[in-house]
Amino acid sequence: MLAGFAFTACQKNDIAVAPANLNPVSNVQYTLNGDTAVLSWALPSTGTPVKIVIDNGSGSPVETAAGATSYKFGIVETNKDYKFTLKATDGQGNLSLGEVLRFNRSGAAPVKNLSAVQNNNGVLLSWAAPASAVSKIQAKMGSQTVDISSSATSYQFSNVPAGSYTISVVTYNSANQVSNTVYLPFRVGATAVAYLGTYADSAALLSNGDDDEVAAAKWLFQNYSKSEYISFNEIKNGTVDLSQFRVLWWNFDVSTGHALPAASTDAVVVNRIKQYYKNGGGLLLNQYAMQYLWTLGRMTQDFFLEFGDGAGFNNPDSWGIGINPNRKHDKSSHPLFKDIAKTIQGDNRVTFPVIGPGWKENHNAVIVRIPEFYNLLPNDKDDSFGKFESENNAEWLGVWDGIGDLFMIGVAELKPKDDFQGSSIFIGIGGIEWNQNSGTNIHQGNVEKLYKNALDYLKTK
Repeated sequence: MLAGFAFTACQKNDIAVAPANLNPVSNVQYTLNGDTAVLSWALPSTGTPVKIVIDNGSGSPVETAAGATSYKFGIVETNKDYKFTLKATDGQGNLSLGEVLRFNRSGAAPVKNLSAVQNNNGVLLSWAAPASAVSKIQAKMGSQTVDISSSATSYQFSNVPAGSYTISVVTYNSANQVSNTVYLPFRVGATAVAYLGTYADSAALLSNGDDDEVAAAKWLFQNYSKSEYISFNEIKNGTVDLSQFRVLWWNFDVSTGHALPAASTDAVVVNRIKQYYKNGGGLLLNQYAMQYLWTLGRMTQDFFLEFGDGAGFNNPDSWGIGINPNRKHDKSSHPLFKDIAKTIQGDNRVTFPVIGPGWKENHNAVIVRIPEFYNLLPNDKDDSFGKFESENNAEWLGVWDGIGDLFMIGVAELKPKDDFQGSSIFIGIGGIEWNQNSGTNIHQGNVEKLYKNALDYLKTK
C-alpha cells in the first residue's frame, strides 16, 4: 500500500502543463457574404509576425500569410454545423492555444447531384430533389435565368451558344430563405466520341480486336449515335479532324502485353493528340492506355507503375473498386459513380463490384507505392493524398476494393493543368473487363454505368 501511495504522489508531481509561448488570437467572428464566410480576428501582441493556422476538421489545415487578420471560406452549405479552430504560430515551433468558432447557416436545402447533358436543343439540366421541401428552384446558365417548379428535377436550356459556362442552381424555402449555390462547370461544343485504336477501320476492329476492345466498341456504337472508330494511322495521315470530337476513348485492354503500340508513339500522332488535349479535348484511357498520360507529357513524375499481363486465371470471387481512399476521402458523389450502388464495408471502405466469379484477365495498370515515392510512409499516412492531388491537379478516385490505405491509385481524374486545358480520366483497375471470358459478368451493369458516366462527364468539360 505504501509503495502504491508513493507512486501515485510521484505521478501527480510529474504532471506539468507548459504555458503556450504565444498568446491566442482574440475577437474571432465571421460574416456571411453570399456563399462565402469571412472569418476575422485580432492578432496577439508579439514581437514577431505570426501566421494563423485554421483547422475546419477536414484534415487539411490552412495557414494564412503572416499578419493576416481574415480568411475567406466557401462554399458554406446551409443547415450544416461548422467548427473552426484558430491558432497563432511564429514559424519557430511555437503555437498558441486555439480559439474556436462555430456557426450554422440557416436556409433552404440545396438540390443534390446536379448534372447536365448537351443535346440537339441545348443543355438538359437534372438533379435530385432537396432533402426538405422548397418553394422554388432557380437556375442560371449564361444570360438565361429561370424560376422552376419546386417539384421539378430537370430543366431544358435551349439555344445555348458554344462556350464555357458555370451553371448555378439555388432553392428557396417557404420563409424565402435561399440555399447555398450549387455550381456546375459546363462546356458547350462538339459532342461526338471517338473510339481510338490500332486497327485500320471499325470492320478490322470488330473482326480482329481483343474481345474486350470489341465488346466496348459495340456498346459505344449502340449507345452513342455520335460516335465512331478512328485509328492512330488516320491521325498521322491527317484524314481525321480531332476537333470534331469531344472525347477520345482508348480502350487498350489486350492479352499480348502492356507495351504501347508503335502507332501510338509516332511523333506526329503524339503531337496531334497532345494538341487536341491542350486545346480542351477529353481523354478516357483504360487499362494499359493510362501510360499515354506520360507519353503526352501531362504526367511527368516517375511514379511506380504496376501492370498485369497475360491470359488470366479462374477465380470464384467478385472483385470491385474502393472509392474512399484511406477510408477517409469519400468520392461517392463524383459524377463518375452516379447511379452505382455502393456498399460501406465494416472497416469503412466504400466499394462496388465490377466483375463476378469466373475467369479474370486481371490486366492491372495502376500507380503504386505513392507514399514511398513521396517519402511519406507509412501507407496510411494521409499527407501523400493531398500532395498527389495538388501537384497533379487531380482527383484520386479509386483503388482496389480491398485496399484501405494509400498504396495505389487505380482510377483518377486529371483536370486542366498548365498548357493542358482538357480533362482526362484513367481507369486501370484490372477487374474492369468489357467481356468476361467465362460467361456473363453478373456486375456488367456497373461497368457500363461507370463508362457512361465517364463519357457524359468528360463531355461537359
